[in-house]
Amino acid sequence: MNKRNSDWYIPPDWRCLLAVSFLPACIAILAAMILPLEAKLQTANLWTLYGLGLCAGVASVVMLLIARKPLYKERHFWTIGPKWLDRKHRRIYWLSYAFVAVSLLLLSVVWLRAREI
Repeated sequence: MNKRNSDWYIPPDWRCLLAVSFLPACIAILAAMILPLEAKLQTANLWTLYGLGLCAGVASVVMLLIARKPLYKERHFWTIGPKWLDRKHRRIYWLSYAFVAVSLLLLSVVWLRAREI
């Protein structure tokens, strides 16, 4: 089957145009969700929990990238789980998921307390 005759074929220039127009829409939607929450954080004095949750989330992403670096060097981008990692990188991998759990817990506490206001 020819790729151009397929129902799902989108030319590369149209894909770029769709991606460029999709990104500002996503940013606008996220801003519409986050800005009212930040106003509630100011009145509820929840900035510390919010900052800790955000830092834990960023730390988890950085640790996950560090843990998966050997896989990226071997060009294994779409593997799931730590089965191809050595012992050291496997520990960092699971520690990053612990930070994800801490981040989700803190941010859910912030969200629940901000809803009460």
